[in-house]
Formats: sequence, structure tokens, C-alpha cells
Amino acid sequence: MKALILMTRIPVPGKTKTRLMEVLSPEECALLHECFLKDVFAALELLDDVDIYVSHTTEGNLDILKAIVPRGIEFLPQKGEKLGERMNNAIAEVLQKGYSRVILIGSDIPALQPCDIGEAFETLEESDIVLGPTLDGGYYLVGMKSPSAQIFDDSLKWGNKTVLEGTLDIANKLGLETGLAAKYRDIDTSDDLECFMRYATSGAADCQVFPQYTLEFLIKRWSDDDAKRYAER
Repeated sequence: MKALILMTRIPVPGKTKTRLMEVLSPEECALLHECFLKDVFAALELLDDVDIYVSHTTEGNLDILKAIVPRGIEFLPQKGEKLGERMNNAIAEVLQKGYSRVILIGSDIPALQPCDIGEAFETLEESDIVLGPTLDGGYYLVGMKSPSAQIFDDSLKWGNKTVLEGTLDIANKLGLETGLAAKYRDIDTSDDLECFMRYATSGAADCQVFPQYTLEFLIKRWSDDDAKRYAER
């Protein structure tokens, strides 16, 4: 039995994607986050034999998420103060339901492909842990077959470019075999938005699922000429 946990904030203006507020309003940041979620779920719907859970923050009205998330998915409120604690608690809670492999992902990868998630589950079959690296030195995906709270050690500086390296070091010291999933760029900054626009408008994206909601939002936010300018950089 396999399960995937999508970890996300409730997209409330002023509470999500705050680093993008240098180029977007709080309301636009929340709408963009909604588009991320729609694109990610479009990918998750193509997974076979994987149960989906949503681990959400408690700031904001859960009905906002319920209007976005497909029916039949269980919601799990996040527990813990620090990010590592919340991730560990979510994975441990789902593993206790009897799953043999559990993967947790973030919501900031609208271009995520189902084939890469499938390969991450395959990697986890042969490893103790699987991690999906991000280009900024962190990770967007972590999977386990049994709880390992040490992996989320408080010494890790979440959001820092050394998070992946630090996590691999902890796993190595614990004697855990770690596999790597596909690398992605998560969207946290205006530079990340520009890179996404180049990717999504280049015509070269080889996708099972195209991140149409995010692209359509950004094209509406910026003019067509701006979209072309980003793509040509």
C-alpha cells in the first residue's frame, strides 16, 4: 500500500507565497497558490494505487482547500511548531494507517509529473528514504517506509540551501540508504517565476501533465508581450 501526502498552507492572502509579494499582491499570491494546487492534483490524479492525503495549516478556512481538492481525499491538520516536526508527524500519522511506503511533497512544484512521483515510489522500494532535490539546495519530496524523526533534525535550517546536504549527512550517519528522485525548481521568488514562464512557454516541455492553471494565471497577470519577454530571456 502506498500513500502520498501533499503538504500545503491554506491559500489565504498575506499568509502564503509571501516572498513573491515583491511582484504580486497578497491576493494574487493566494490565487497563484491555488493554481499550484490545481496543477499538482492534475498530476496526482494519474497515479495508480496511491492514496492521497492533504496535510494543511490551520490558518484560514478549510473550505478554501475543499473547493480546490478533489473529493474523497482526507485532510490532516498539521501538528508541530517547526517545519521538520510537522513533516515528521504527518508521515508518521499516515504510516500508522498501515501503508508500506509514504511520500510527502510540497505544493510549490506546479510542473511536477506523475512519472517522477512513480519513480520516487520505486526508488523507495529499494531504499530507506527517498528525497526529491530542488535547485536551491532543499527538497520538495521526502519518502519513508518507517518513521525517522532524526531526518528532520532541528539543526537543519529550513529554507537554507544546505537542507538537502544536511539531510543526506544525517541519513548517512544513521546508516539509512537514501535514493534521489527527479530534481525540480520550486517557486518561491520572482526569479523562479521567470524560469517557470520560460519552461512553460518554450514549447519544449515534454510533459504528461502540463501546468496550465499556473501558466494561464501568469499570462493573465502579465501581458502576452511580457510572457514572451520572459520566455525569450
